[in-house]
Amino acid sequence: MPTAMDVAVAVCRKRAWCAVRRKMFANMFVARMLALVALAGTVTARAKLADARIYVDVAPESEELGEIEKRYTKELMKELKSASDDALLLFSEYASRSGGDLKIFLKNISMLNSDTKNSMDRSLLDNAPSSCRAQFERRLRKIEFDAHRAASFNAENHHKFLLAHMIVLRMHLNKSEDYIKKCANIVQGCGIPCETTPKVTRWRRLALEEINRVRDDILHSRRSYRDLVLHGRRRHNHIRRQATARADAAVTELAECAKSGGTQNKDEDII
Repeated sequence: MPTAMDVAVAVCRKRAWCAVRRKMFANMFVARMLALVALAGTVTARAKLADARIYVDVAPESEELGEIEKRYTKELMKELKSASDDALLLFSEYASRSGGDLKIFLKNISMLNSDTKNSMDRSLLDNAPSSCRAQFERRLRKIEFDAHRAASFNAENHHKFLLAHMIVLRMHLNKSEDYIKKCANIVQGCGIPCETTPKVTRWRRLALEEINRVRDDILHSRRSYRDLVLHGRRRHNHIRRQATARADAAVTELAECAKSGGTQNKDEDII
């Protein structure tokens, strides 16, 4: 039979063992809590780092895509329309100048008959025989007709030159428009991403090359048109001087015809 002393020792040992176990469980609980706290801190730090990377890595709208969109329909079509308007304005401007110069010349040359009669001795015309006066009138009308024909022929050639330049410019503009329409048909279905396809990029580049070629041709054509207008004015001055000289010769022949009594009958000269 265990004695009281043995029972007391057993109870003390059991209590000591229970205390050790409680302390061990407490330490394990603290360790687990510390591990959970550390894990939570790590997760939080990683989440913050991930968030920071997201904000850093997200870039604004790509400049390449913006430039593609800019050069595709809106800006490229604006460039095409601007080049077309410039070409038409150039043709209209110099065609208007040439037409205005021709109109002024024809108006002035139409007054050659009356100007010649007003500047000559009226008694010579009044006292000349009827045959001499009729011949004089025919010569003045022939001079005026020849001047009209020469000026109109010169203006027609200049207009053909202007029109030929305009036709060439229009051919390049039409090619550019065809390329842009091809791009529009493809991009209409899938949008901006299709702008990066090789085919669309090539068509867009060819369209821009045609527009730039038109702009270069406009610069050269402007100088050519300016020279053409100056040449037309010099040609008008030459025809006017030639017609005036022929009119003076007609007055001289009228005086000779009047002196001979109307027997002189020469054919009209030619420019």
